[in-house]
Amino acid sequence: MKNKSRIYLFLLIFTLFLTGCKGNDDKTSSNFKPSTLIEKDANGTVEGDLNKYKIDIKIDEKEKSFTGKQKTLFKNNTGVALGEIYFRLYPNAFKRFEDSPILFSQSPYTKKTFKEGFIEMKKLSLKGEDLKYTIEGEDKTLLKIKLERPLMEGQQIEIDMEYFVKLPTSQDRFGYGKNTMNFGNWYPVLSVYDEDGWSKDPYYSVGDPFYTDASNYDVNITVDKDIIVASSGNILEEKIIGKEKIYKIEGRFIRDFAFAASSDFKIREEMVDDTLVKLYYLDNNKTMIEESLKYSVDSIKAFNKSFGKYPYGVYSVVLTEFPSGMEYPSIVFINERYFTKDAKTILEQTIVHETAHQWWYGLVGNDQVKEAWLDEGLTSYSEVIYMDKIYGEKEGDLYFENGFEMNYDIIEEYLRGEDTQVNKSIEEFEDWDDYGILVYTKAAVFLRDIEDRYGKDTLLKILSTYFKEYKYKNATTEGFLEICEKVTKESFKGLEEEWLK
Repeated sequence: MKNKSRIYLFLLIFTLFLTGCKGNDDKTSSNFKPSTLIEKDANGTVEGDLNKYKIDIKIDEKEKSFTGKQKTLFKNNTGVALGEIYFRLYPNAFKRFEDSPILFSQSPYTKKTFKEGFIEMKKLSLKGEDLKYTIEGEDKTLLKIKLERPLMEGQQIEIDMEYFVKLPTSQDRFGYGKNTMNFGNWYPVLSVYDEDGWSKDPYYSVGDPFYTDASNYDVNITVDKDIIVASSGNILEEKIIGKEKIYKIEGRFIRDFAFAASSDFKIREEMVDDTLVKLYYLDNNKTMIEESLKYSVDSIKAFNKSFGKYPYGVYSVVLTEFPSGMEYPSIVFINERYFTKDAKTILEQTIVHETAHQWWYGLVGNDQVKEAWLDEGLTSYSEVIYMDKIYGEKEGDLYFENGFEMNYDIIEEYLRGEDTQVNKSIEEFEDWDDYGILVYTKAAVFLRDIEDRYGKDTLLKILSTYFKEYKYKNATTEGFLEICEKVTKESFKGLEEEWLK
């Protein structure tokens, strides 16, 4: 996600130096049917081992709520017998205004006007038998299901759920504004079981506190017939029945599923390297439509060449009521207020940043709570790689110098005597300011140091090797540094101490 403090500082500097960097307004009608996956290399991941979600929801647009029925197929690949299974219930983080993880505290609402969001579990069962469960955690976002008998390694179970969800008055990842509804982190999603056991972190108000495994999704969304849905995955069918519209959507090898909905969306489309780029926008601004599509298409081109092929047949860029930019697999939310000529620079930067997240977070996952730098640092430096590929090396260098290096010089003075460790858990950061300074800017300068020491081609080889090794999997800092050492044939202990610790 694009960080607030970096945006403000960046705008002051970047606009001064870089402003010289070099359809149809309605929904595109086309008989073209994109593929869900266009690149078949599963990187050793066996599809039968993936978690599988089958979700049917019906949205009440007037009440800003929905009901859901969900089947989750979980296969135990942990290596140990499991007596319990954990899901995350992220909507419960919005139960109270005071505790809601509203990004950057920019909500137009107050305690009096805020309407809460939550999820109520109506039924949990296994083969028709009710399951015992508790809702835990300081923010009640942890669902613990107790199994009658241990689930052994290699065994699988299918858990049935029914639930009711209320959206909060929050123009955020999850919530609604005047024209749009955002559905990020909206359904019960399996926690990750790793070497530390089940992930149980709360929904922190700083950073992107999410950690998930690649999974398969089949989702049906029922809305009023005039509502347009933009989603993760591939929309296979839109069927109108009476006053309702049903979207049939599939996602394969994606680690999360998000969507946005609005009766005001317009759509433009363009193909790039076998991927259909879909731009959902609210304003009838023809100039910015072409600009936004260009940034999206150029990003896919640049990162396909630099890191490895984008494997999904659809990529959706959604201009919605969101304070900055937010990444989800094959879909990103972009602040619709950037959709103007005056904000052209920040529009490009945000689209590029969130598109880079399709590689660093979406395809190569990591624990964004414990090691946030790993996706944000690589994503931030990917902006420089984009500038280099699209506008040339001089513009790439200028972008880095004014957008990162100059900021880092200021940061070093600002943080003198403070904790400057980059690789640490979200809970150890004070606020968005030091989080952004370290996780985005200092981490990006670390990538530049690698490039300066070993060359541009070597850095790109590190990133492409890292992508190839961890695509559809969860990586760690240790794994990234091992790739660095493998490619350069040198120890990275010194660089790790200098930049990450």
